[in-house]
Amino acid sequence: MLPSNLYSTYRQYKHDTDVVASWLAQTGKTLGCAAELLASNSVSPTNAHLKSARLKGKARKSAKAQAHGQAGNSSDQSQARRKYVLALKNFVPLAEFIGSKLNEAKIVEIPTVVPTAIERAITVRKGFAQLLQEHGRDLKLESNENHSYFVSVLEKVRHVLEPLFKDSWAKRALPKLPKITATSNPFDLLEFYDAPDFDLGGDAPGSTEQAAKSREAVDEGVVVDYEAEDAASSLVAFATLFRDVRALRVQVKSLWADYAEDELSLPSVAIATNTAINIARFMEEDAIDSIRLNGDKKTAKDWALFYCQMAASSQGIDMAKPTPGHIMNLDAFPMMDESMTVSFILLEAWINQARASSEVVTYNGKFGWYDLTIDYDSAPADVKWQQDKAAFLEVAPQFDLMGRFNTTPPDALPEGLHSGMPVEDELLRGLRLLLTNKDKAIPFWLGFATAIHLDIRRVLGRQSEKPFWAMMRYNMAIDDSITQNLEYYEGLTIKGWDQVDGKKRLIRLQNEARWFTENPLYKVIESTGLLTSRNNKEHTFLKMHPLFCGLWIHYIRTTYHLLAAQFERCWGGILYTGHLYNALCNENLISDAAKWEDMELFYRLQGGKDKFFVGAAPTERENYHKQLCMMMGFSATSFIASTRNKTRKLVPTKAGPRSLAAQGKVSSMFHNQYRPSMEGIKLSVDDVQAILSKKSPNPQKTPQATPSQLIHQLALDIEAEIPETSVDYLAMHRQCWDFLRSLKTAVDPYFNRVAGPTWIEREHQLPFVVGYIFSTVLDPVGGESKMMEFLVLASKVYKEVVAPYRNDVTLFLETIQDYDKMLSHPEDRFLGPMLNELSLEEPEEEEWVDSEYEEMMEYDREIDAMYREIDSEWDDESEDNTSADFRPNNPPLDPSLRSGFGPGESFRDPYTEPGEPPCMSVEAMQRWWRVSRALERNPMAVSQNDAEWFRLALRSAEFQNTRRKAEQEREA
Repeated sequence: MLPSNLYSTYRQYKHDTDVVASWLAQTGKTLGCAAELLASNSVSPTNAHLKSARLKGKARKSAKAQAHGQAGNSSDQSQARRKYVLALKNFVPLAEFIGSKLNEAKIVEIPTVVPTAIERAITVRKGFAQLLQEHGRDLKLESNENHSYFVSVLEKVRHVLEPLFKDSWAKRALPKLPKITATSNPFDLLEFYDAPDFDLGGDAPGSTEQAAKSREAVDEGVVVDYEAEDAASSLVAFATLFRDVRALRVQVKSLWADYAEDELSLPSVAIATNTAINIARFMEEDAIDSIRLNGDKKTAKDWALFYCQMAASSQGIDMAKPTPGHIMNLDAFPMMDESMTVSFILLEAWINQARASSEVVTYNGKFGWYDLTIDYDSAPADVKWQQDKAAFLEVAPQFDLMGRFNTTPPDALPEGLHSGMPVEDELLRGLRLLLTNKDKAIPFWLGFATAIHLDIRRVLGRQSEKPFWAMMRYNMAIDDSITQNLEYYEGLTIKGWDQVDGKKRLIRLQNEARWFTENPLYKVIESTGLLTSRNNKEHTFLKMHPLFCGLWIHYIRTTYHLLAAQFERCWGGILYTGHLYNALCNENLISDAAKWEDMELFYRLQGGKDKFFVGAAPTERENYHKQLCMMMGFSATSFIASTRNKTRKLVPTKAGPRSLAAQGKVSSMFHNQYRPSMEGIKLSVDDVQAILSKKSPNPQKTPQATPSQLIHQLALDIEAEIPETSVDYLAMHRQCWDFLRSLKTAVDPYFNRVAGPTWIEREHQLPFVVGYIFSTVLDPVGGESKMMEFLVLASKVYKEVVAPYRNDVTLFLETIQDYDKMLSHPEDRFLGPMLNELSLEEPEEEEWVDSEYEEMMEYDREIDAMYREIDSEWDDESEDNTSADFRPNNPPLDPSLRSGFGPGESFRDPYTEPGEPPCMSVEAMQRWWRVSRALERNPMAVSQNDAEWFRLALRSAEFQNTRRKAEQEREA
């Protein structure tokens, strides 16, 4: 179900009729009406979530506790969910009774919402009937008699109470309702159900002054505990559902257009899209009972086709007359697309065929193949229809295959495969459930999900494979970083990390990151011949399903971030080193030019220094030790001189030690929620509050928003959290650990003498080195001078160990963001080497050409040919083929590779002019230019193989230049 603070047109319409019923019943009861006029039946608790009653007092408190998953009193909960049905035949008698009594008493105070609700309910129900009559269609969705009867009852109630409305202050709330005319959109008459007043900036639909007036008194003076009998017709329920789903589709399409223009990232858009599909499912569940009233057996496809026929009829298009050579009238294709009829036709055709076969049904190209180069928007209708068929039918077998894999027991899988796929998007889940439950009809939300899939492919066009490359890049980056960490901490253990099976969880995440790189599922497909033709290409599923790629990146990145943050909480390297670094800066032992940019970044990630430390960052020398102890979990009262603490013993707090907080509040809400075993995201009021709070003018008040507004804000929230969840905590931790290791070696002689050889027994105790240094301030002999001595020593260690790499993590974070944007261009120079390494098929695109680079290469080829004529041994160097190992997602350079260079030493050859490479073969020279340019842009983006080769090339630079000079003299 939808959270109460998420606006729904159906819920608002249903609420209107319930307000009328409740006000009539409550007012009649207060004025002493006959009991038979209030005869009612209790509503089933299972349907109570469809109501939007405003609860008060104890009932409201218990309902809130239930929403938060708390235990509550069962009687209170049942009372909160109880609602009564007011018989339709009693509406007019109650209105007449109330009218007579109020006229006698001459007291007229009718809540504003009552006349507004009556007007809107009449307009909607009567409007659809008139619309259908204008188009000459017979309303067979339900009994015309019942439909007209409900409208006539409301009109009689309005007529009876109209004199009271005029005398009441409620008259100022009557809205201006639209006139009903023939239109291309049959459901435009619902537009007066304005969205809630939630400011999302310029792109959000604005709310008019009249809409604000109509909303200001919602529920004011009316406790909604009754509902109207047969209040929502099938047509009205579907119309309200379709209106909200259409708004969601427009918003999702806009988000993917922003992604194509590099304004939003893939995970942000994917999370918002998947959530939109979830919300559509919730809205359908809300309205499904009303849609099926009176035994209506229409399927979701029937409803979509009904809308399409109405829209086509308003344009003078007869859908019964197909275009020659086609099964439909292509003039109506825009209406078929808007109504999602296209999606239901494709779904139904494929589902029926797949259900009839025990094997995976493949596509043989009967309707052609999807063409990335076609501009969908400007293409004629027949081309659009062909592209949509190919776009869905090509990937449909992959959906079936993935669904079978996700539901196959582990012991029944072929050798080499393991179960437990961590990600399953809503479209994949919906198709899997349809194939496993052959009696299940296609739900409306699944047609919406299919339409979204087609929209994504249309919007991305030539960039359709861009999400796949981004996903593979993230997989390799996470794989490499985990490998480095496992090697770095091999053999080291700490109790907290072992208790949570941290190492096993890291290895499991690494295996998941390698899943599509190693691709065991494809190897089984290839060996068994399960798929044929174009369906048998590797990574077909990923290249044709961008939504899955985005969810996968979010899962991998968020899981890695949460695991790395937990690793830091157990080991404490960053936190303790952050205290030491603050002291060094405060004592002016580190210049501004040598600031540790990575540590400054971690200060900002925690909300500033005041959040990193316990209170304000210490600036006085005696407070360094105090703040560190408070961070370790000791009470501040331990440092207050009093008779209660004469021994000055440290008193632990109940809260325990402080640690760095994981980032990405909204991102974490959607972490690990897409496994096949899950039933989809279930948003709570608190979840919606967290998403909308950044845009709410009053953070203390729960804002209300439409579903389309919610997913727009959700995409922005995820986007804003990408930098903080992309920071590599493990890489930063290794920097800090190197610092602490070297510092421990430097101060070991002193503390061995004063504290004994066991002052640091095991390596996981390295962070305590900071505590020992700060504790010297308590030395009655040395005091501050002794601590300063060690701080000066620490600053020297910092300059030697940390300073050369003080911004590696920050630069790598910037590289991640920049590279995501570069992936929008398939011809990007980095893709070639990465494709070679992965043994993937490179996109057939025009080769990218760097004219300056090619000009230099042509010159070098001429020089090389000239040298070859002079010296037959000139090109005896072995051919170097290791350049394919270069890939832009490598982790920062291993410090051991920089052992040949001092902190300020340049990578350049001192014997050549700036920018000029040493003499070498053409192949090696090409590699030289490529690696040197990469080093100038970002040294962290260079692979270890290239960095090692480059170092050796510099070592031989002197010999190379000597050889060049000799050749030049010989030639002269």
